[in-house]
Amino acid sequence: MIKTRTEALSILGLGPDAGEQKIKSVYKELVKKCHPDVTGVEDASLYNRITEAYQFLMTESKGKAMTHSRVMGKTSSRKPASSADYEAFQKRAARQKERRKQEFEQKQKDYSAMYEKQEADYRRAMDAINAIRVARAIESMVRANGLGKDSNDNISE
Repeated sequence: MIKTRTEALSILGLGPDAGEQKIKSVYKELVKKCHPDVTGVEDASLYNRITEAYQFLMTESKGKAMTHSRVMGKTSSRKPASSADYEAFQKRAARQKERRKQEFEQKQKDYSAMYEKQEADYRRAMDAINAIRVARAIESMVRANGLGKDSNDNISE
């Protein structure tokens, strides 16, 4: 944990009189050189140390700018997010993800129920069509064998 400006500046290789622009340019160069993806080293401690030093210096400089802007009557800039803010964001994101998952699962259930109902309706319709076809086939066989005339004759007599 970096505690002083001098410590942070020494990590970046700068003197005590370095300005914000110089800090930013040196930080960008160091990040490009020391990033784990560039170096191929899995240990990111140097990169993390450089980033921590830069963040310390920027937070410190923004603290001074905020104090100055209050004196000038301007509104202060946004403060950096705290770990509590980040945790709250993570919780909201997790709740949102869970809600979307539940909505998706409900839609799947609704779709499955609708599909099963359509399948059942289709099967009933096909059973009815097949029953009509069988009835017509039986009727045509009865007529072809002349069985229908005898039964009609017996009824009318």
